[in-house]
Amino acid sequence: MEIFNKQLTRVDIDRQLVLPNNTRREALPFQGTRDIVIPITFGHDGVEVDVHCSCREGRIAFTRGWVEIARNLSFNAGDFVALRREDNRKYKMTVRSGSA
Repeated sequence: MEIFNKQLTRVDIDRQLVLPNNTRREALPFQGTRDIVIPITFGHDGVEVDVHCSCREGRIAFTRGWVEIARNLSFNAGDFVALRREDNRKYKMTVRSGSA
């Protein structure tokens, strides 16, 4: 199940990834808390990273863990990211270059 997809901005890469308004919140395991840690698998090699996710004032954002991933994987403004919850209830993020 796709949770969200988004075209990245410079702020998304440098500070935090604010998830789009149409994010499928029910697919994220908040269960009454405002902060969670989601193990997300990245790339074809299946590297799993714990990403901190917070919900403040109705906005969901990936914070700690996310910026390091964005820098290490050399994301660029304009790239597209998508987060899916797989059938085994694990999370996987894919990235597609925004350059033509």
